[in-house]
Amino acid sequence: MNSDAMNISVENTRTVYSSANVPNFHVRPATKADDEQLVQLIAETMPSNGMTLAFERYPSYLAASHAQYNRPDIRVVVPNNQPDKIVGMMNLGWKYCYINQQPDVLRYVADLRLNQKFRGQNILRLLMDYLRDELPQDSMLESIILVDNLPARRILHETKTGFPSPYFYDDIQTFTVSQVQKPIAFDHYQFEPLSINKIADANAFVQSMKAHYNFLPNYKFSDLAHGEHPFWLGMKMDDFYLIYNHENKMVGIYGLWNQQSFKQTKVVHYSWLLKLIRPFYNLYAGVKGALVLPKKERAFDYLMLHSALCHPSDKEVFSSLLFHAQEQTRLKRKNAFCITLAKTDPRIHQMSHTSSHVIHAIHAFHSFQGKPYELFDGSKISYFETGRI
Repeated sequence: MNSDAMNISVENTRTVYSSANVPNFHVRPATKADDEQLVQLIAETMPSNGMTLAFERYPSYLAASHAQYNRPDIRVVVPNNQPDKIVGMMNLGWKYCYINQQPDVLRYVADLRLNQKFRGQNILRLLMDYLRDELPQDSMLESIILVDNLPARRILHETKTGFPSPYFYDDIQTFTVSQVQKPIAFDHYQFEPLSINKIADANAFVQSMKAHYNFLPNYKFSDLAHGEHPFWLGMKMDDFYLIYNHENKMVGIYGLWNQQSFKQTKVVHYSWLLKLIRPFYNLYAGVKGALVLPKKERAFDYLMLHSALCHPSDKEVFSSLLFHAQEQTRLKRKNAFCITLAKTDPRIHQMSHTSSHVIHAIHAFHSFQGKPYELFDGSKISYFETGRI
């Protein structure tokens, strides 16, 4: 993001980047031929709440990245003498969103991975040189990093020479919800599946929400009606519900997203305590309909809550949204769904009426010169699309 016009410059047309600081490697765009290596590299493990998780993009990282970004921009590091061997990567893709109520773009830095066999060869330094030389100095890079992911935080959250400065913007929480209390006001609302004749209403409702939320994606629900669209990978119109009050006014919207066909969260390791209690917890989960902890090397089975939107102060609508999502989740033979909220979002208080597993993360911006606090309206709530983090 450019601090003057709040726009990102056209990407550099140069296909290969080299730095005198790291003479034996270079950066180039990813190609289709790299996909298998990217799938392997992205599956690097991360610690979280007594588990070690792998966030996989199987069977195709390239296809999955289109559901994470409007425009992916995958850069890989390769040795000069082995240009087909990937030793590092990062995705600097564009997200189209509303910022300060205006349509804009953010460049989201994610999926930073380094091949551990090439430690000590300044692969990370090369990527940081690329950012410094190829992006405008006042560009803003957005990131979301798990609190428990200490290696990534040491890289991006500490001030270092040659690295963009970190600016911590939000504490956020991702809730894996397995139980929701039925709110008293639930029967006051009507839930209607999204249909072609309601697309304009859905788009208009999202537009109205930009008055309350920053970084809200510029959703175009019409793309759902035109067949398989890469940004809506794995979704169709009847995955979405519109919420109406007794005056037939739309007051909310949400969708349920099954990403298992292209994105999985696998347990690689349990702490000794979780390993000990897992069989007993799963007995309890089976009775209560809660999320089951999978066997090691197996993936969690849950849905992502998509576009969970309502007025931030309307706790009755949000609570009803969550309860309806639980009902629909069970109808789809799943036991849990995920939602991500900023701690400053008033709706987060309603999560106390759920049974949820919570993962904490930090939302930050990075820049060599820009300062996000001068660009973003701090009175607006940061919005997060769980399935695109």
